[in-house]
Amino acid sequence: MTDASEKLPAPNRLVHEPARLAILTVLSACRSADFLFLEQVTGLSKGNLSVQLTNLEAVGLVEIHKELLGKKTHTMVTLTTLGRDEIERYWHTMDQLRSYRVSSLLPQESW
Repeated sequence: MTDASEKLPAPNRLVHEPARLAILTVLSACRSADFLFLEQVTGLSKGNLSVQLTNLEAVGLVEIHKELLGKKTHTMVTLTTLGRDEIERYWHTMDQLRSYRVSSLLPQESW
């Protein structure tokens, strides 16, 4: 049984945001993904995906590589080692939350 003095595990808010969580989850299942694939699989708009990728890159969770193919820019996104560690830690925290015994947090009735 969980001690009532234990704190409830808290997920990393940067990762927990739905759009970023979707991106990181997809990237954790592959070596890299291109922008169009991420857009399609996450259902995010181009603008939202671009903003979220910029945010994730700024904190070192993803690397973004752009190259010019003909007249179009091809964008590839890769999860960094830190990104892999963070998404793994996130899912571990979520597993802890699922198994947490909320009943131990309730005040005990005294008769």
